[in-house]
This record gives sequence, C-alpha cells and structure tokens, in this order.
Amino acid sequence: MSQYTSTTQVDPAVGVVYDRVLLMAPQPKYIYTKFAERRQIGTKQGTTIKFRRFSRLSAATTPLTEGVTPTGSQLAKVDLTATLSQYGDYVTLTDVVKLTVEDDLVAKTMELQNDQVNNTTDQLCRDYICASASSTTCSNGSGTATLLNKIDIDGVVQTLRDNDCDYMFDRVNASTGVATSPVRASYVGMADTALEDDLRDVSNFLDVVEYSQSTGVDPGEFGNTGSVRWLTSTQGYTSSSNYYCPIMGRDPANLPYAMVDLGGGNLRGSMKEPGSAGTADPLDQRATIGWKSWMAFRILQDLYIHVLICTNG
Repeated sequence: MSQYTSTTQVDPAVGVVYDRVLLMAPQPKYIYTKFAERRQIGTKQGTTIKFRRFSRLSAATTPLTEGVTPTGSQLAKVDLTATLSQYGDYVTLTDVVKLTVEDDLVAKTMELQNDQVNNTTDQLCRDYICASASSTTCSNGSGTATLLNKIDIDGVVQTLRDNDCDYMFDRVNASTGVATSPVRASYVGMADTALEDDLRDVSNFLDVVEYSQSTGVDPGEFGNTGSVRWLTSTQGYTSSSNYYCPIMGRDPANLPYAMVDLGGGNLRGSMKEPGSAGTADPLDQRATIGWKSWMAFRILQDLYIHVLICTNG
C-alpha cells in the first residue's frame, strides 16, 4: 500500500471556523403588559400619580311626589395612587475584551439589555397583578387547588359578568375555512405554558389554529375556553405548587390596570468609555453599558381582574 499524508500527520493550523452571526438567546412571550393603560408623570411633578374614579349613582326608581323635592344623591369618588420605583442594570467590558474579541460586543450588549428591560417590565407587572387582584382557588367544589376546568373558569367569567365587566376581545365570526370555528366575545386569560396540556383537557377548549380567522390573534395566544381567550408564557406566576392565572376584561373607556413611567427620565441608556470613571479607573481598563427606567403599576378597577389559582397536572 502506498504512503499518504493525512490530517493525522498534518492537522490544520486553524481547525475551527468562527460564525460571525451570533445566535439569539431564547426569549419568552411578554404578555403581562399588553393590556395596560400607559400613563406618564411629567418632569418635576414628583413620582406619585393619583387616579380617580366615581361610583355609580343608584337608579332613581321612586316616583316624584308633586311639590316635594327629593333627597338627592351624593357623588362618591375613589382615589388610587401609584408611586414609581427606579430599576436598572449594567455590563462592564474590559479594554482587553474590546481590543481582542471579534464580535461587536457593544451592539450585542445593547440588544441583550433591550430584552432585559422587556423581561423586567413583564415580570414586575405580572407580580403586581397576581398579588393585588382578587383570587379564587380552582377547587371544583373543594378547598384544595385542582387542575383548570370548565366549572371554575366559567365561575370567574360569571363573576366578571356580574361586575358589568366588558369583554376584552370582540367576536371572531365564522368563515369558510375547513374545520374552523367562530369564537365568541371573550375575556383574556394569562397562564404559564406548563398549563397548556391542562387547558387542552378543558371540555370546551378550542385551539388557536381552529379559529375561523387569524386577524387580531396575539402571537402568544394558545386557545379559547368558552368566554376566555388564553395567552401563555414561560413566565407565569407560581407560588409553591400553585399557578396564578389572571382573567380580565375592561370597560368601554379604560383597560383594567395601568403602567406608569416618568416623562423626561424614563428608560435611559448609559455608555461609559474606559477612563470615564476618573480615579476609579486610573488605567482606562473598564467600559460600562447600562440602562435605568422608572416604573409603577396600578389596578384601576378591581372588579375587572380575577386570578384563578390552580395546580399543574
């Protein structure tokens, strides 16, 4: 057999080709801020906002008596306040990294921090809603939390209906599509993706692919159970073994909760070059890229949000 030279004798001096297109980090569906009223506190006006709503006047069902002035009614108001807090983070890059690494780490850091802002906002909003809204244990007749089921979901729907809460979504009419179905006007429900199989087991579940039309369907939408259209995310709220699923509607003028920021000072990016820290960086070794933002959340109408607490099957 003749002699031959292979990579056993002579291997490549550079054996790895580096793909300059960086891979994306996984990102969840950010669903919890989608149905918030957006409000802003102006500059030099403090960090607390006050919302006000008025209670309804009772129906005047007593006939007037000739010549007699009725007692009349008083207005009653409810004031709701929310105080902003500031959040932020930063990444430090050394001068050696900037000089030797092929990637544009400044651009990549800013891209990752943009996702970090959305992630922070989503989780803060989720935590506030699930901790502040009225709740019901998904018990199907007992006191211990059970799986999601039609009886308990319909019970929350009835509670919202009894509170004169309008639906969040309009009706999806029938179409000529094969194996598709219309969807009635619905409230919106939010759940962890771990509950998707449990939602499929609800007796009247309709998968989003079976909707007669895709117009107006949210990217995070999973399906419908009667009068609730469900959005799912890997960032559902959990406590011990329980999952918290807010279900909500609105009134004709307002969404059920508010997200507040600070005008003139909200979501600011900050980039400091090596040496900009003065004596704290005497050899110009460190650069920083960061952000900061003001946020607050407030339920505007407690009657329009109800949290259904369940377990996972």
